[in-house]
Amino acid sequence: MRAATVREVFLAQLRDVHALERLVDSGLGALVSATAVPELRGPLQAHRAVTREHLAALEARLAAHGAAPSAARDTGLALAALGESLLARVRGGHPAGNARDAYVLAHLAVPGYELLGALAGRAGDEETARLARRYAADERSAAAVLDGLWDRLLELSLGRATAPSVPPAGVPHTLGDQAGDG
Repeated sequence: MRAATVREVFLAQLRDVHALERLVDSGLGALVSATAVPELRGPLQAHRAVTREHLAALEARLAAHGAAPSAARDTGLALAALGESLLARVRGGHPAGNARDAYVLAHLAVPGYELLGALAGRAGDEETARLARRYAADERSAAAVLDGLWDRLLELSLGRATAPSVPPAGVPHTLGDQAGDG
């Protein structure tokens, strides 16, 4: 069995990062649809716009190397995105939960870009290495925006709760007490 070349590993990582960004794009789309809170919806929409720019640039980098996105990787991660979409619907627009998922999506891409940047440098592709460093920073920035929203989103989420999280004060009644048996 022969060892993979740096170029082969680099192109595999480039395809992986593209597939991850497709997952992030789909997940953010589901979260935008499920989020009515403007304080969160705006950052989610902004992150999705940046993600789409990343996707286009990654596709251009693949084309520059005579490669294309991996249909198998994209399909596999599309199924994961479907799961995120279903979770977003079940959660019903819970702001803190949606922010948590967006935060995870942003951080999901960071290690992929870090690896891509290192591999691109070793493969002699400085343009992709620069893009990878910038895109890792973009993902960290998207997460940092959410860092400033946690308290507000938690307040909104608690305000939307259908049942109190703490039982009312007082002595609980037993069934017998309620029936006059106690």
